Amino acid sequence: MSVGPSVRLSVLRDIAWAQWDPMGLNGSEGGWRRSHAADEYDRHMGRVATGLRNGERNEALVDYLVSIETVHMGLTETPATRKRAGAAVASVLQLLESKT
Repeated sequence: MSVGPSVRLSVLRDIAWAQWDPMGLNGSEGGWRRSHAADEYDRHMGRVATGLRNGERNEALVDYLVSIETVHMGLTETPATRKRAGAAVASVLQLLESKT
């Protein structure tokens, strides 16, 4: 996964686990550091960062994360689903803007 030289994977990972975490694993014993989902979350946040850099609309990337959660992971969409995805996308955008 390449998101560019100025974005650290650890920062994207922090965003994913603090704001998105659709499976709620960060609160489980050992947190995300012991989770099998760490690589998967990294991949999705990398996709968001790359999409934002390439000029994709925020809403399209929110839809992407919602789809990952509801279709790929098979979780039920709740009122919080889109809110969490939106917060994660906004944080990644803010991160990218602070690097320019």
